[in-house]
Amino acid sequence: MTNITVETFVLGPLETNCYLLTYGKEAIVIDCAPEPQPLLEAIKGRNLNLKSIYLTHMHLDHIGGVSELQKMTGAQIYGNIEDHYLNEVSFSYGGSKEFPHLLDFEVTDLKPGKQFIFDQPMMVLATPGHTVGSLSFFFPALSCVFVGDLIFMIAVGRTDFPGGDSETLLNSIRTRIFILPDETQIYPGHGPMTSVIHEKKNNPLFT
Repeated sequence: MTNITVETFVLGPLETNCYLLTYGKEAIVIDCAPEPQPLLEAIKGRNLNLKSIYLTHMHLDHIGGVSELQKMTGAQIYGNIEDHYLNEVSFSYGGSKEFPHLLDFEVTDLKPGKQFIFDQPMMVLATPGHTVGSLSFFFPALSCVFVGDLIFMIAVGRTDFPGGDSETLLNSIRTRIFILPDETQIYPGHGPMTSVIHEKKNNPLFT
């Protein structure tokens, strides 16, 4: 049994779920929305050593606080550089205004496969559909997967932004998420946590 803890910080105007994973004083963050002060205060106040920031995708509501967090901690940022196109055609919260210079930080390209976080395996899954470069992060020891805006409780992510595609998104869910153990907890980018078995049985797009 692992002693890794998972905490959810709901941040920014779109109430994005940002996740702080800790093991003792070591920490990583998955996604960091605009207005990240509560997360920054938790890291600083508990004297955590933030080693890495992992990005599920590069929409503003998931990366708007990354630059500030990186500058405070020196953490390395990992994501799929296939989402760099969003720096050229990026949108505001309403999806109408361009946001130039959105990616004002360096991203280390993250490929699908096994990584180790706190000496525990983390499987990086390519789950395109919401964006071209969307990733999900599966932790077998925690029996959970962080999916960004791929799938939500009884819903799926939007595909009407640049790079989105509904068939690709549904295929990612079927072939990457629904093959995980039924008891796997799904931590989405917005809204409540769900599980693989719950979505298999109740999500209207798959029932």
